[in-house]
Amino acid sequence: MSPVKELLGVGIRGAGQVAYEHARAINNNPNLYIAAVCSRTEERARKLAEECAPNARVYKHYEEMLSDQKIDIVSICMPNFLHAVEAIQAFKAEKHLILEKPAAITYEELDNLRSAAQKAKTRSVVSFVARWHPMIKNLRSLLDIKAIGNIYYTEVDYWHGIKETFSSYNWIRKKEFAGGAMITGGCHAADLARFLKGEVKEVFAYRCKARDDFDYYTTLVASIQFQDGTVGKLSASLDGVNFPYQLNIDLLGSDGAIRDNRIYSKVLFPEQDDFVVISSPTLNSGAVHHHPFQQEIDNLTENILHDAPVLSDVLDACKSIEIVLAIEKSAAIGKPVKIKGV
Repeated sequence: MSPVKELLGVGIRGAGQVAYEHARAINNNPNLYIAAVCSRTEERARKLAEECAPNARVYKHYEEMLSDQKIDIVSICMPNFLHAVEAIQAFKAEKHLILEKPAAITYEELDNLRSAAQKAKTRSVVSFVARWHPMIKNLRSLLDIKAIGNIYYTEVDYWHGIKETFSSYNWIRKKEFAGGAMITGGCHAADLARFLKGEVKEVFAYRCKARDDFDYYTTLVASIQFQDGTVGKLSASLDGVNFPYQLNIDLLGSDGAIRDNRIYSKVLFPEQDDFVVISSPTLNSGAVHHHPFQQEIDNLTENILHDAPVLSDVLDACKSIEIVLAIEKSAAIGKPVKIKGV
């Protein structure tokens, strides 16, 4: 890589809904500009460029875009099954990386991506966007001052009924492209459990499905044990098309409890007699325009230019992906699965 520049060129790989959100965030950052766009269809790539970056170069082939010396950062907004392989290519091309979740959908991909990230000299961020959400920032601050004491139970649910109108519907219902319900969506739940509580030691999961248009099990639930011996539950469901998206968080502690944006804390409010609502948006929206992509991409930019800590790089994200792969495996074999956490 060349010495750090004040203005960094970004190559966007993909032209779907998320790519447009990434483009807006890039355009809103004074240290970034969209240098190129590349998608599987040139027509869609040109449309994105025309709307968001008229001066950007449009590439037919990803490998050609990676060879462009004007590009410092690659933003990968492709379907799940391409995330790991294209991220590895970006690392080998010595590009910084913005990677959509999930970072990998198989153990083989996970191992290969970890190896590439460990060797890489560039920086990365993975779109576990909940980490930048206002509610999660509030919860993390409360936990840092032990507002509910020591946590002994952690529960996070990702419930997103995928309708036929969903932009990724055509590919997300196929296991070879999506990976599975816990992988494609439940990875948010696993990542939040890690971010709010800590590393996971073992999982034991069950599965079922309530729809026929997906070729994999669409509802999974797992009992989990953390490395410190405490316990919890993770779930993911893509079946609930007749109720709103829900991302539930429950934390039970020795001095109180947190339920989403509500807290019961004898430390902070010794005379309270009911949960107190924390004034902030909740996570209960699956719409990508609600996701804090701006904060995520700004975070990576500060990391590149000023060495600021990044909330979720590729190596950290791989730990969350290993949990969901283990949950899918446990549900399939009917046995507990340990987390290696390499």
